[in-house]
Amino acid sequence: MARSWIGVVLALWSTSGFFASEALAHPASGIVVNTKGEVFFIHTGKGVCKIDRDGKLTYVHEVGGGGHFLALDAEGTFPAGAFPKLYERITPQGKKPALLYASGGAPFVVNRDGNLYYGSGYPGGEDTAPSGLTLTRMTPDGKRSLFAPKLKATLAKMNEAVTGLAAGSDGSLYVACPSAILKIEMDGTATMLVHPIVVKDCDDDVGDDARSPFFHRPYLRGLAVTADGTMYGAVTGCRCVIKITPNGKVETLLKAERPWTPTGIAVHDGEVYVLEYTNANVGPDKGWRPRVRKLDRDGKVTILASVGTDENKEGRQSDSFLGSKAGEERKVGGVKFCWCPPGKFTMGSPPSEPERRPDEGQIEVTLTKGFWMGKYEATQGQWKRVVGKLPGELTAELGEGDDLPVGNVNYEEAEAFCAKLTELGRKTGDLPKGWIMRLPTEAQWEYACRAGTKTATAFGDKLSSKQANFQGKPYNGAEEGPSLKRAAKVGSYPANAWGLHDMHGNILEWCRDWYHVKLPGGTDPDLSAVKGTKNRDGTYSRVRRGGAWCDDGWPCRSAFRLKYEPQRRYDHIGFRVAVVPQ
Repeated sequence: MARSWIGVVLALWSTSGFFASEALAHPASGIVVNTKGEVFFIHTGKGVCKIDRDGKLTYVHEVGGGGHFLALDAEGTFPAGAFPKLYERITPQGKKPALLYASGGAPFVVNRDGNLYYGSGYPGGEDTAPSGLTLTRMTPDGKRSLFAPKLKATLAKMNEAVTGLAAGSDGSLYVACPSAILKIEMDGTATMLVHPIVVKDCDDDVGDDARSPFFHRPYLRGLAVTADGTMYGAVTGCRCVIKITPNGKVETLLKAERPWTPTGIAVHDGEVYVLEYTNANVGPDKGWRPRVRKLDRDGKVTILASVGTDENKEGRQSDSFLGSKAGEERKVGGVKFCWCPPGKFTMGSPPSEPERRPDEGQIEVTLTKGFWMGKYEATQGQWKRVVGKLPGELTAELGEGDDLPVGNVNYEEAEAFCAKLTELGRKTGDLPKGWIMRLPTEAQWEYACRAGTKTATAFGDKLSSKQANFQGKPYNGAEEGPSLKRAAKVGSYPANAWGLHDMHGNILEWCRDWYHVKLPGGTDPDLSAVKGTKNRDGTYSRVRRGGAWCDDGWPCRSAFRLKYEPQRRYDHIGFRVAVVPQ
């Protein structure tokens, strides 16, 4: 593989004494999470972004170029004027924790002893100048001294350099190198934890000819360490995140699809936060755009933010909005969604399916574009936040509660909610150009409900009321469960394989299409503008899907269809929002 642009730049700078000015060498690896669960990361060339607990993205520090590393000073002890060139405190004095920012230089971290440690030293230059051949310790009053004197020789012998730093719970420092991790005790003693780092199934973006101590395969950059000594690394050269046990076992946890590449990592409350950039191993002329993904304890991946090159009120760029795998989560306009990838499926039910209906004749469907489906049915809390007053009266079965589904809503009101949510997403920057929120088509709904299954339900050919909220007879001999005979809080029942809850039961959901006796097939079917089969009184109906709390189990099947006049409402009729490309 040809040597990458970044490898040439780092090799030249590391031999010419200018590594401390690496403002254009690579995109940022800076990402931290505070005790409140707020995420901060660097958008190289733009500034520092904050993702709050509600998923809102804002800039807390704006710059005109550069931007590489972040650190948290828990006690806020480092004043604004204490830092060497390229480093600064961006949190106002007197507030803690303080956010520390490096426009260039080298990785840095505030350790448990209250001192700041950073990569330092370049060939022919001062050993305490920011770079990566050794480590320097700095006290809050600005005094600097070389730390771990033997480290420079150790790294030189290995042809490695400091590319990442993390503080251990025991007061030690963990040093990431392109192909090694070392642990440094406070007395300066260094222990090799893993070398070389071998990543299986590496999507290699470096090549064998990279030889710079700062840049060679697999090119580990970001590093985070948990209390038990488990390490997590952003392997930029392999486009993946790895987990390293205290005894040195390496496991790939998460891969990024091209053009994305992990560059930084943080761990908070058992969850892993990953900073990724497009085209991270080539020059900035190819476009460096950041996103942040979260890997939770159960292995579920959620996109928290995906920032384009133009963060204006029109929204972020749409090419960074696509999901990478089925079930991946993201939040838009304060609503959680799960990714449904493009694909083919058989819509409807086979003749052998128990209790099927004549209008469920099977047909092949191809969806050429992926879309985001609401993880839950639209809730009363979301309705009140976006619209205001609930659309209809509450009943004994449809009680009041922010986590209960919104019901007694007609078709037009549901679509109006989606339009208002689209406007909100545009204003907050969550929703990019080329995407809108609306009701799903009937094909999109069934595709999302099935989540890759071919059985009568997403849970197999039976359905118990332990799996979905319905009353009466379980479907096809399934085990009996509780019969609430009322709406349940969204998410109270198991999700399907793509992370979607209550696709079976709880409340019927409006679809976008007009009802046609024959299912729509072919490529990207959308019958929202094509009136179909007339009702007896000459009117037309839209489609509802999913079954409700007041049904038996059989109407909750994946293929079950029910028509209803769009102007009508009922307490057991609600909806689910989809985010789709225009």
